[in-house]
Amino acid sequence: MTTKESDVSDKERELIEKVAKKVADMDLEVPTIIFLQTMKPLSTITGELGYFFLAPFLPFLEDKGYDFLDTFEQRKNIERLIRRLESLEKEKSREKEETKEPSLWSRIRGKLSPSRKDI
Repeated sequence: MTTKESDVSDKERELIEKVAKKVADMDLEVPTIIFLQTMKPLSTITGELGYFFLAPFLPFLEDKGYDFLDTFEQRKNIERLIRRLESLEKEKSREKEETKEPSLWSRIRGKLSPSRKDI
């Protein structure tokens, strides 16, 4: 484990993994990465705004809400989430290539274009 990764607690690492898996299950890796890259410079401000606006609801979420805000208020954790999402996206694309499922566009094109036998 490198020094960069050793300063992350197990709780933070687990939360980053949960969020990444949830996003990957919904096939939203690319839009999420774009959004996180855009918002990363404002992470501290948005974390504080999260505490302000979500304060009435945080007691109902027990420690989960505080853990989430504490974790993603830090820029390094957002970067870790982005890297994890990128690796999940690469894994998915590798699996799709291995199964060689035709894309939606190629299936539509095959249905619409006449076959060579018909010409």
